[in-house]
Amino acid sequence: MPIEHVAVKAELEPQLRLYRRLWLSRIDLAEAKSATEEILKSGIPYPRRREPNPLLTALTTALVVSYARPFVNVRGQSVVAERTVPGSLLRVLSARERQLHNALIDMRNKEVAHSDADILEMSIELFPEGDGGILRAARHPLRRIELRALHRIVGKLGAEIELRCQELRKVLPHNVWL
Repeated sequence: MPIEHVAVKAELEPQLRLYRRLWLSRIDLAEAKSATEEILKSGIPYPRRREPNPLLTALTTALVVSYARPFVNVRGQSVVAERTVPGSLLRVLSARERQLHNALIDMRNKEVAHSDADILEMSIELFPEGDGGILRAARHPLRRIELRALHRIVGKLGAEIELRCQELRKVLPHNVWL
């Protein structure tokens, strides 16, 4: 049986769009938290001289993508939800936490979601029959101290999202599918 959605009054549409973005953001931040916890509990050693363990790289990529998703405005116009959470949500972060937040967004934009050739150490040697190359990506897995800090950030943001959702629930209709 299909779900019947109830239309909200036009003046409540912005609040509904924001609520939907916040709801989706809780899921994204829960994914980031899970990836952080998995890295911390797995005991995968932090690379000193070799390339990072592929599992550590994959978990770091998942962490960065899921954490950044609520804050990065990349798609076209959405008719369902706001494209990003309000920037005011970040006011709960300390200056140091804000630096880590910005570093993760930067990592997502330059290294994870895109291959930004300007930040890579890349040397290519061409031969008549092909090529060879050396590539050193700038991305490094997060250290344990950064992972723990990120875990705290996700908790703070989650609490702030819940406060915003409580306020929005006061004005949005209840007991109907929106």
